[in-house]
Amino acid sequence: MRISMVGIACAGALAAAGMAYAEQAHLTSRGYDHTNLRLMQMGMGMGPMGMGPGQQGPEPMPRHRAAMMKGIPEPYRSMTNPLPETQETLQSGARVYAGNCANCHGPRGEGNGPAAESLTPRPGNLAWLADRPMGQWDPFIYWTVAEGGAQFGSAMPAFKDSLSSKQIWAVTAYVQAHFPDAAK
Repeated sequence: MRISMVGIACAGALAAAGMAYAEQAHLTSRGYDHTNLRLMQMGMGMGPMGMGPGQQGPEPMPRHRAAMMKGIPEPYRSMTNPLPETQETLQSGARVYAGNCANCHGPRGEGNGPAAESLTPRPGNLAWLADRPMGQWDPFIYWTVAEGGAQFGSAMPAFKDSLSSKQIWAVTAYVQAHFPDAAK
């Protein structure tokens, strides 16, 4: 019996496609849609399995995973930052960050503030997040600051009752601008 190289290549391709289809069918049966599966397969450009530094916890990047699988919850889903992209906004954001975030996330957002050592999971690396598409998504950052991390097993407090909407938007702009020194 003669087996051609083309036949072997075709059989291998069919087997790989079958395995990919089976994996996709398994995940879609668990509630993941096809768009989210493709984003997971691509890793959103973030390295192995879509994870990055400082993303620890009960599972890697639980808030990111929730946003990708289920979307941003209402009322945050359609929000956009109403503040102008000005030095004044960044200075306001820097003040909010210094007073409310730096103790855990560190002065440059690397998740290494003085309180970070005692927290499990460790604070997220916001400097890393600001370089990712998710970090530039207004609803995601606002939701994170407003609701905190309790629903994801994190000690991050919810700031929706202690910061004004304007303050949350200012710190959102500051994080998205990669913690500019000029704003401090």
